[in-house]
Amino acid sequence: MHPAFYMLEKEWLEHKSVTRIPLFVLICVLVLFAGLLSNGGLSANFSFQISSSGFEDFDLQFVDEFSSLLMAGVGLLSVMLSTLYFPKTLRKERQEGSFMFWRSMPVSNLRIHLVKLGFGLLVIPLICSLLVVTVDSLLWVVNVMTDDAITLFYNQRDVLFIPVHWLLFLLRMVLVALALLPLACFTLLLSQLVSAPIMVMFVGVYALQWVTFGLTGSDWFERFFDQIFALPLHLLTDSDMAELMTQISMLNLLIYFAVGALSFIASLRLYQTDETSWRALLKR
Repeated sequence: MHPAFYMLEKEWLEHKSVTRIPLFVLICVLVLFAGLLSNGGLSANFSFQISSSGFEDFDLQFVDEFSSLLMAGVGLLSVMLSTLYFPKTLRKERQEGSFMFWRSMPVSNLRIHLVKLGFGLLVIPLICSLLVVTVDSLLWVVNVMTDDAITLFYNQRDVLFIPVHWLLFLLRMVLVALALLPLACFTLLLSQLVSAPIMVMFVGVYALQWVTFGLTGSDWFERFFDQIFALPLHLLTDSDMAELMTQISMLNLLIYFAVGALSFIASLRLYQTDETSWRALLKR
């Protein structure tokens, strides 16, 4: 078996929250649907509430958007888990001294970084995608077992919708992974230098915005960060990708990915040292 698979298994074993949090959500979903199935009058009651509430146009739109809402919710969970993973993975190895073990193994620093990026940006969404499959499957079961199919879960009446929806979710998460890639590289670098990289980035972004606005009077940095940090969220919630790309400056994207590439190179160089300081990075 390729060494990368063993390294991915190590990441999975060392970061239990990646599976425990989705498992907890899955248990909550199973409990919820057990309650739905035990309620024999669910479909009739729900249909009566819809017909008597007088917002048919909104409901029809909501029916069409329900699958997108499910995809966005699970996608946000995946992004949250990735956000928790990247600040800890290299920092944890340095604190425990396990990075010295990997130096003695025939594994390059490049492979170590690629495995960690792959785990945080691809494996975590793949694990979370099981929630999409489970929810769609349970909704299909609910529609089959009830006398009248529930209007809200219209798409889930077809069993073929389950694999199609799953593949669409994975495709959407690949785009989200590309949008998060430069930020993930910068986080890997920063996590080797400071103990709280997320807090440092949060404070640094606002400080940089205020300083540049005070010195130049331009809000370019604010618009840059707004576009970059909102991109993954828009990819999860917006259906028109072509329109989304027209709203983002190509110059901002080029700068964003250039910063990500420089951060990746700097993280590789810093990982080769025993120190965790900017001085060690600048000396090489």
